[in-house]
Amino acid sequence: MKENKWKIATIILAVALIVSLVFLIKPSLKSSQKIGEDTINYINQNLLGDGTVATLEGVEKSEIIKGMYDVELGIQGQTFKSVVSGDGRYLFVDGPIDMSEGLSGEADQEDLPEMQQKESTEVEGGFKEITELDVCMENDKPIVYFFGSESCPHCAWEKPLITNVIAQFGETIDYRVRYDGSEDVDVLLKYGEGAVPTIIAGCKYYRIGSGESLGEEAEKEALTKVICRATGGVPASVCEG
Repeated sequence: MKENKWKIATIILAVALIVSLVFLIKPSLKSSQKIGEDTINYINQNLLGDGTVATLEGVEKSEIIKGMYDVELGIQGQTFKSVVSGDGRYLFVDGPIDMSEGLSGEADQEDLPEMQQKESTEVEGGFKEITELDVCMENDKPIVYFFGSESCPHCAWEKPLITNVIAQFGETIDYRVRYDGSEDVDVLLKYGEGAVPTIIAGCKYYRIGSGESLGEEAEKEALTKVICRATGGVPASVCEG
């Protein structure tokens, strides 16, 4: 089913209003990265459910509110902004909303990257399966992309796991790692707004964000199942094991 950005934002905002838009987090002196990680952990553990997982997309000192941090998070392939106090104690979850887009969601849909506009369903590990697409091949092999950046801690966590999983498939896939470069950026931007890590398997399956919330073993299992979907269950020793 198509994702409804307004619905997600409304759910988060509704929960926030119950507690006056403020959540209490244990106070301490923290780095900006630690504040971002604690914020994502808090949101995943206390605000989201039904398998929905938020990922940390970025954190930086607010240029608008002195002493606060702007935290950018990804939920189901879409980006939301929250504000956290400088001591990491208070979380304000309702980031700015552009009311010019209207309440119908039509403008949201038109502004989404190409592949996010297509009907999809969720499969293993938070990956999306685009309903209308067939798996794309080159030399009879599905292409698997891993987009990342050396400055991205989530990419650093994900990279050894996907490398381990990919090794099992040998010559059955065409694996392409794209780090901090301009190569295949057009492919990346079809699925998102450039956020990393992004994994795309056979054009048909994709996920923006890492699988850190799943844990290493569950993430490797999810990656294996998704790539097996793209290969059509080949090799059997991996996909049927």
